[in-house]
Amino acid sequence: MKITICSSAFFVKEVYEIKEKLEEKGHEVFVFPQKVKVGGKLIDVEEYYRMRKDNLTHDLLKIKTQLMNEHLERIKNSDAILVLNFDKDGKEGYIGGNTFLEMGIAYYLGKKIFLWKMPSKNLPYFEEILALNPIVVEEDIEKIV
Repeated sequence: MKITICSSAFFVKEVYEIKEKLEEKGHEVFVFPQKVKVGGKLIDVEEYYRMRKDNLTHDLLKIKTQLMNEHLERIKNSDAILVLNFDKDGKEGYIGGNTFLEMGIAYYLGKKIFLWKMPSKNLPYFEEILALNPIVVEEDIEKIV
């Protein structure tokens, strides 16, 4: 199965670990890049997101748009998405705005949506997440079929 992993860039290390495990199971896995080009040099994606949070310039926003478009193309070319919704900032099963957007697009395109674990009921769009009919795999790669 072709799977695109969606998550906060904050979890880039975990994304690549799970990508490897899924590939060992025979899946073709697409993920966001570990590095992005900013001002002519490659930097870690986590650093790019910190820069963007501190000072969102027009150039950084253009990079964000490009990254979003590339990731949506990955979703379009996949059979399913896997949302890695680890805990973040005291929120269990965190799903940020961009990941929620990706889930909505995957749903619209008729892709399977796998959730790593149940999202926090405190998320402002908890009900909408459940309405997308995700398959919660309870942190078990074997349930991704």
